[in-house]
Amino acid sequence: VLTAQADVSRVEDVSRVLSEIDHSMPPLRGVIHSAGVLEDGALLNQTWERFAKVLAPKVDGAWHLHTLTQDKPLDFFVMFSSVASLLGSPGQGNHAAANMFEDMLARHRRAQGLPALSINWGAWAEVGAAAERNVGERITLQGMGAFSPQDGLRVLDRLMSGTLPLVGVLPMTWPKFIRQFSTPPAFLSEMMTEALATVEPSTAEAPASASEPEILRRLAEAVPARQRGLLLAYVQERAGRVLGLSASQVGDRVPLNEMGLDSLMAVELRNLLGAGLGLKRSLPATLVFDYPTVESIAGYLAKEVLTLAPVEAAEPEPVATSGVDGKKMEQVLESIEELSDEEVERLFAEKMKG
Repeated sequence: VLTAQADVSRVEDVSRVLSEIDHSMPPLRGVIHSAGVLEDGALLNQTWERFAKVLAPKVDGAWHLHTLTQDKPLDFFVMFSSVASLLGSPGQGNHAAANMFEDMLARHRRAQGLPALSINWGAWAEVGAAAERNVGERITLQGMGAFSPQDGLRVLDRLMSGTLPLVGVLPMTWPKFIRQFSTPPAFLSEMMTEALATVEPSTAEAPASASEPEILRRLAEAVPARQRGLLLAYVQERAGRVLGLSASQVGDRVPLNEMGLDSLMAVELRNLLGAGLGLKRSLPATLVFDYPTVESIAGYLAKEVLTLAPVEAAEPEPVATSGVDGKKMEQVLESIEELSDEEVERLFAEKMKG
């Protein structure tokens, strides 16, 4: 075993390590490229420098390994790509592009008669960037799962014994995943049809009443005096997931941006709250702008979304509405809800700077 420190995005570093292997070790017979970095943000907030940071280890690194080993008799050339290049991932346009390069490089090498395998991995549990960012619980709500390192290594062993140049690996609950889309992605339609054919009819597309979210069931069973507390705890728990904190660490009245919530997290929290409540219509795109604390978000959900029994204390209003007729206000709200996630991120970033 030789451990060498090198930057895979620098051709001179890769060349140095390969030369050291040639001079002091047995012949090189395989390459596994698993390097990568993240620099998340919506496209409107991205810069070329942030893109280059993510592209360097994937694009430059994979290319250097390709060009400097293509004359060697390798048994395998494996690249750890990401499911982001297959399904997309909010805020990870640079990450998706970097991994797509590896996917295409695998096809390029195969066309040249060289060994190649690019694996579009889903989230790994316990180790790696996904585990460090606590994404496991969040993707579960979307119908995607994470797998253990042991499972991942078993899959890797199987794929390296196969012949496919490009494979996506991710645990999926297809019925839950499909519900995210009004129209499922066309390139997944055949796979979804096959997957759903193996699911029991009673579970494939259960009526909303049969799969009522837990929080709605608890609210329905609670007396009015307890409903606000339950809803506050629900928002607190969801905000904690996004921030990587326990619910007890999320203050009720502390602005979430002061606790580390950035523009991308704001969009994620909005989506997480709506998914957990099983809402048919998305929450307002500017939810966290207008209601910056857990308490104010819970108040909005109680009054405007779930129409819970009123309490004595009036809920804070995000904007003054006197002098504005109802029809005009409705038009304003509809225009806000049509904002894209990227536009929401930009507005949030500008508000934080101001």
